[in-house]
Amino acid sequence: MIFTNVNDEIQNKSLAKDIQFCIEFAKKNENKILSLVNGSYDIEYNDIKMNVGKYFTKSENEKFWESHKKYLDVQIMINGTEKVSVGDMRNMDIKSFDAEKDLVILDGEKAFDIIMTTGDVLVFFPNDVHKPELNVSENDNSGNIRKIVTKVVFKIEINKMNI
Repeated sequence: MIFTNVNDEIQNKSLAKDIQFCIEFAKKNENKILSLVNGSYDIEYNDIKMNVGKYFTKSENEKFWESHKKYLDVQIMINGTEKVSVGDMRNMDIKSFDAEKDLVILDGEKAFDIIMTTGDVLVFFPNDVHKPELNVSENDNSGNIRKIVTKVVFKIEINKMNI
């Protein structure tokens, strides 16, 4: 997992080129992204897909643990604040895998939380278990969240996860 911000030029220069592209794309196209409806969009670069979401955050028991085998999740907060819980794959039980969606659903306990605010970037590798779109506090139900999740093909297929 990598945590950075779209404005952290020093750290971002050290990232893989596809991740750098996603960050720069979000910076250059922020206004366009804010006007898009929820959905999946092709970015005409290296088979990268962009999922745009506008939503209200939810409580932890309303969301599920997830990870992926084929794609990196490059999550970029365009507008808003949310909590993302992170878990350890070694402490999780696999419930299901949808190969078409590249979605592994898991059950287990969290290791820690991260608060994402506008401009923050979280990169989840295929074995990084995460639960996004969460309320920052129990009484919070943040609206007007606008986040993109770009899907970058991970060059090494993760088959050692016993999924």
